[in-house]
Amino acid sequence: MTDAVLDAPTKVENEPAPRKRNAERTRKAILAAALKEFSQAGFAGARIEKIVKSARCNIRMLYHYFGDKKGLYMAVLESAYMDLRAREAELKIDFDKPLEGFLELQRFTFDYFEKNPKFEGLLRNENLQHGKFAAQSRVVTETAFPLRHTMERLIESGQRQGVFGPELDPVQIYVTIAAMSRFHLANGYSLSATLNTDMSAPEWRKARLDHALALLEGYLTRGAR
Repeated sequence: MTDAVLDAPTKVENEPAPRKRNAERTRKAILAAALKEFSQAGFAGARIEKIVKSARCNIRMLYHYFGDKKGLYMAVLESAYMDLRAREAELKIDFDKPLEGFLELQRFTFDYFEKNPKFEGLLRNENLQHGKFAAQSRVVTETAFPLRHTMERLIESGQRQGVFGPELDPVQIYVTIAAMSRFHLANGYSLSATLNTDMSAPEWRKARLDHALALLEGYLTRGAR
């Protein structure tokens, strides 16, 4: 009897941890299912019922964690951007080698979009809405600050060393990097048919990356002293 009484509080103390783990697991499952649904169907076309079924939870849990469909979409969008920025932050950038720093960013971005087609689909659908949700999110904006600061430091280093040309704009450079990483993915089927080229072939993708790197290097170094 005494042992049973002493053991009881231990079980109560340990209960919140499993509940917390289960809650986090459920939340991640909902986000993963929602990313797939929103990337394929967009905000308007996405169905909460499909997300719940895929996540294997009930609809009350979804609304408990995210409030409503808009709240869920915003959470998915912010989570996707945070993942991209977190991976970017892991890059080993040497500011004493600014050209290689930019080329590494190009390689990473090219690879990231290829390996994360759901993010590409999410961006495509967000742009169909004129960036309505992205414009409302401080996370989307603020998580890009370190990236911009990194590019500014690389530009400053490259110009100081005389390997970069003048009047380089980090925004223009990143738009170019993103475009060279995304356009062939977003338009791959139509371009493959139009140009009679299989743009999904590994050898073509490698040639595309080499082309992108050469273009970026040429732009950065033009007019260098």
